[in-house]
Amino acid sequence: MDLFLQFGHGMLDHCRHLITKWGEGTVILSPRDLKEEQLRKFSTELLKMNGKTLFDPQYYNPKANHKNLTQHVHWFEDFKTDMLSDINCIESQFKEIKSINDYSNTYAYIIPSVLCDNVDKIWIDIQDIFLEASARVFNDKDKYITIALKKEVLLDEFAIEKLVEISKDWAVDGFYIVPEGGYLIENTNWLANLAILVAGLKIQNKKVIIGYSNHQMLFLACSKADAIASGSFLNVRSFNAGKFNTSDEDSISRRSIWYYCPQALSEYRLRALDAAKKEGVLDDLKPYGTTNEYIKTLFSSTMPSTSGFNEKLAFRHYLSELKQQCKISTKGTFQDTLAHHQELLDNSLTFIQQLKKNHVRESGRSFENVIDYNYDALRILEREMGVLLKRKW
Repeated sequence: MDLFLQFGHGMLDHCRHLITKWGEGTVILSPRDLKEEQLRKFSTELLKMNGKTLFDPQYYNPKANHKNLTQHVHWFEDFKTDMLSDINCIESQFKEIKSINDYSNTYAYIIPSVLCDNVDKIWIDIQDIFLEASARVFNDKDKYITIALKKEVLLDEFAIEKLVEISKDWAVDGFYIVPEGGYLIENTNWLANLAILVAGLKIQNKKVIIGYSNHQMLFLACSKADAIASGSFLNVRSFNAGKFNTSDEDSISRRSIWYYCPQALSEYRLRALDAAKKEGVLDDLKPYGTTNEYIKTLFSSTMPSTSGFNEKLAFRHYLSELKQQCKISTKGTFQDTLAHHQELLDNSLTFIQQLKKNHVRESGRSFENVIDYNYDALRILEREMGVLLKRKW
């Protein structure tokens, strides 16, 4: 499984740096956060860095009013609901999307979709219109259809079964899943249904990318996901359609700095690292293996809180470590992959509890709060899809 970069506010330099550092990588471009001129220039830069691009048209809410998004040529002007059922209107919009894909050097099209709050005839008909328009316009490279789901849909196992069934007739090369939820989901059904959806789509021999993800989604390697996409701020690590209606989250505010400890699957504030330093266990929080360049001073300073470890370094460290975790997340068989992720959960819990014995605690983004939900979701995935996944791995 790979890690893609989900573009968001303030990510230009992060993407440039990380793609250069990794020597490769895919960025999912965001019209909400990039103007047309930036899309042209940035995509050309990425291509020279051996990077790849995808473009997400972000039609989740066609009534969205974010000032940056609505300035793009592919956005609906004077939107009315009946436009979604007008094949000629959608075809015209898709021609604009094709133009953006052309100058953004994308390797495949992301066919947009509206956010689904019910897998009913209305939503299915819209998907069919979008698919028909994409067949007319997006015919020179692979295309991935968006499946954007409200949280309530992901809690409905029958809706997920219906989605898997109807998608078998869609003439696409893959799927771009955008699941509404939160940062670190405390709900077994949400996690299990997402995993079952991914597995059901993969069994069709199609590509599956899960957008707006974080480290909790590493377990989707057990569904044979091709990639998860993540970014810097939380609004690109989990999906909330509200971000397309307002730019409030772009305002500058004082934020905590979080350090991601991959073996704990948890993030710790600098005050927790200071406590670890005082207790003589700070080095235990280093990533296993080689320490990356972003955290050297964090572990060599007198105190982590005075080390100069800042938001920029924290983001780059997080994405670099998540990239490495993604690389080793898929094994040669379903059973080996499942065992790897169960062991990852077991080890993280043991690690977190050992730190707590040493008076190092962090409740804000501790994976301890969600481990049981992930573990139960894996159990359900094995029960419901294990036989098929073993056969198709």
